[in-house]
Amino acid sequence: MAADRDADVVQGTDAWIVHAVTGALAGAAWIGAAGLAFAMLAAWLGADTAISRWPAALALLLALPQLWLLLRVAIDQRLFGALAAGAPDQPELARLDAALLELGWMPAARAARPLPQRARGALRLVRASAVLTVCQLLLALLSLILR
Repeated sequence: MAADRDADVVQGTDAWIVHAVTGALAGAAWIGAAGLAFAMLAAWLGADTAISRWPAALALLLALPQLWLLLRVAIDQRLFGALAAGAPDQPELARLDAALLELGWMPAARAARPLPQRARGALRLVRASAVLTVCQLLLALLSLILR
């Protein structure tokens, strides 16, 4: 009986983890879009003088990994959303792993990870996107100052 209750708690916790990560990934999409907007602003502001072109160029270079992160965030948001719609149990995670392995999107060594570890990986994408966005904002401000 206690084991059943513990299993229910774990399954309920996993469901909330999936919902929380899905929400964080939705926010990361907006953060990434803001980062791209800051990169474009820096490029526009940096077009005037030679000294302000360097921060603008760096902001545009940072837009490349930002685009990659936006793609990863969009994919993970859909995957976590699908888990949130169903039961994020071990058989469902095994099916997800099989699909990702079939697509070549995941090395075999990363299969069968527990849900909290997957959530931490997705949240690293959120943090990386936020860091890039802050850098792009600072470069846009520097372009404005050097203008």
